[in-house]
Amino acid sequence: MNTSYVLIGVVALAALRSLGRTARQLRGARSGVTAPARCIRVYERDSATGSSNDRRTWHVFAFTARNGEWVEFHDGGNRRYIEGARVTARYDPADPKRTATLAGSPRAALTEGAVGLALMALVLVMFLTDFPENLFS
Repeated sequence: MNTSYVLIGVVALAALRSLGRTARQLRGARSGVTAPARCIRVYERDSATGSSNDRRTWHVFAFTARNGEWVEFHDGGNRRYIEGARVTARYDPADPKRTATLAGSPRAALTEGAVGLALMALVLVMFLTDFPENLFS
């Protein structure tokens, strides 16, 4: 089996996952329902490069939805929050756990999703055109 097909499949799956996440965030951002939330946990992980300077930070936020349900959700955005930081979460009351987001507007959710998909498309084009080999030819 050709390695390129495996990489293309991985990128395609990542793109589908990103599209699903963007759709859920859009539902939350479009609903207009907000709730005060707090950052309850911050954790870091080394990226795939293994460099100690290349760490990915994740945040866990929590809030109480209108129906009294306790909702925790992850956000791996570029902003840095400390534990206890207050933020505003947006969510769809029909499904708060899946649609909770910090995206302030539908435009912000779409922008985040579009940037992720554009980067994945770039990686896909690079592998389809044998970019690394053509770069040094």
